[in-house]
Amino acid sequence: MKLSNIEIKNYKSINCLEVHIDSLTAIVGKNNFGKSSILDAIQCFYGEKNIDVDNFHLGTDEDIEIKVTFDDITESDIERCFGYKSMVSKTNMNIKKRPDDEKYAKKQFEKLQDDREKKFQETIEKYNLDFPNKCTTTVTFLYLKNGKSNYKIDENVNITKTDLFKFLPPIKVISAIRTPDKETTAGTKSNLKELISLLQSENDASDYIDLPNIDGKLSYGEIKTLISQKEEEKCQLLSKDLTINFQNAINTDSLSVKVKIDNSFKFDFKYKTVLTDKDVPGREVDILSCGTGLQSMMILSILQSYIKLKKDDDFILLIEEPEVYLHPSLQRKMINTLLKISERNQIILTTHSPIIVSKIDKGNIHCVNKDKGVTSLVEATVENIVQELGVQISDILNKQAVMFVEGKDDARLFSLLINKIANHKGLDSNFSERYIDIIQTDGFDKMSFYANAQILHKDAVTAPYWVITDSDGEHVEDRRRALMEKGKANGLSIREEQFKILSEYAIESYFLDSNLLNIVFEFEDKDSTHLCGLYFQKYEEALGNLREGKSKMNKKAFRSNFKPKIMFSDLDKPEKAIEIILDNNYGADDGFKKSRKILIEKWNNHSDPIDFFIRQLDYSVLLESKMKELMVHLEEIIDLISGEREKVVD
Repeated sequence: MKLSNIEIKNYKSINCLEVHIDSLTAIVGKNNFGKSSILDAIQCFYGEKNIDVDNFHLGTDEDIEIKVTFDDITESDIERCFGYKSMVSKTNMNIKKRPDDEKYAKKQFEKLQDDREKKFQETIEKYNLDFPNKCTTTVTFLYLKNGKSNYKIDENVNITKTDLFKFLPPIKVISAIRTPDKETTAGTKSNLKELISLLQSENDASDYIDLPNIDGKLSYGEIKTLISQKEEEKCQLLSKDLTINFQNAINTDSLSVKVKIDNSFKFDFKYKTVLTDKDVPGREVDILSCGTGLQSMMILSILQSYIKLKKDDDFILLIEEPEVYLHPSLQRKMINTLLKISERNQIILTTHSPIIVSKIDKGNIHCVNKDKGVTSLVEATVENIVQELGVQISDILNKQAVMFVEGKDDARLFSLLINKIANHKGLDSNFSERYIDIIQTDGFDKMSFYANAQILHKDAVTAPYWVITDSDGEHVEDRRRALMEKGKANGLSIREEQFKILSEYAIESYFLDSNLLNIVFEFEDKDSTHLCGLYFQKYEEALGNLREGKSKMNKKAFRSNFKPKIMFSDLDKPEKAIEIILDNNYGADDGFKKSRKILIEKWNNHSDPIDFFIRQLDYSVLLESKMKELMVHLEEIIDLISGEREKVVD
């Protein structure tokens, strides 16, 4: 279930405001323009913030109304309402009491299924759902000036707060830490305490305790001791992981993180996080009493640790100004971490940081304005957002030309190839570094691309620029046309010749050349030919079926199963999942699997595998390989730049 839309009326500076919400949504605007009011309204809806008389817009007597729409309701969302997981656990416990009675086990499972179907239908009726025909619901929260409030589903079915929040995904809040004494450390629901509790609770369903080999029953006290010991083990493991992330953030190993159980065990653990200093043995300092800078870095560390859990969660994270007190390099780590978390959950943030916003899809950035005390959304045009974030011409124009690419691997490969081509032509061997700004966009719907491209359209700017992107499984002309249309929609007229659309799915495809693998990684020709041949055969078959509408998988599933990076990495997937992909989609034999594992191992043996790979190969060898397509595009760019440079010199 995902939050898709929120409509706010008569709350604080908001008269009426509607905001579309996606996986990662950013709200930008000047201070005191109403950014935080949107996040506050969501917290009021969830009962996490109180409403008082001063919150009514300009003193109006009309009700405060917060209407929230949720999409993509699934069976598991409905099952959560009636505690299906607990029902399964209870059934399993009953079966364990009679382990050899198969007939009893069958009856228990049949009863579980009957109970589940009954509860499922009751829940659908209770929440006024037309499932599975309609997988969406709208909940309206009304707050009257006399202090009374109520919730309605689809504007006509009353529901209690308790029942409602059994159904909806929970929220987690990281408030602004400009005033840590009031917002970060105060009370039992501080930022850090809540995040640590989230980390510790995520593995509960899959955690098990080894029972001692004893006869008879365990006492209540013995059970408490066993659970406490397990919790201490979890704290130790978490402390180790957090320490690594935290020391990377503060750039020193002098401080370590220690997560401790805060209170005595009552089947509800609370945690505290302390720092230890290796130079002051035995001394512990509660992180909540430390400065805001350290707290910001701790929040980043916790979020990085959370990613490693790889849980299929369903919560909404509200975070105010995640960039506060973080160095630009850590801001980049923060937004990359949030992007990763948003793959499974939703994140809504406020920000003033160009670094944060540059990584977010333009359509998911909302710009707020305030006029005569009333907050409104202004069109989130590139110009408005660029003006708000203060992007300057000087940010990108240090070189004679600009290339926009999708990611860091693209930038690294193109830079190395440009220098190799330039050196072959007798030009500067550091041609790329001296004459070209290669700008990573992380996708051509991100604000960094549109902001910088708009600057390049200014009359004062004459630097040529190009957009180089892979086909992403589309026809080259379709990909070019789509990018040009996106540009026009955002006020940018980009000429057709400025787009260099590569025929392959992604740059990793260009490394899957049997001759190159033989030279660089000393593969046997038969092994590399089989590896590359089978991959491209199955890729082309699947892509053809997808384009013709004959495929059982959608575009997202195709990308997940056939992206060429799967030949160089396990993509953070479990070994079993990779095995299924290789068997079902590639019909992979043992030889293919063995060669793939060897390639992954050899590739990952190098800290910069792209650099290692390209430096082993001569210009002529690259020109006779799959890399030729890249070489031709880049040579055209080099010729144009070097020609323009010669004109300037003359």
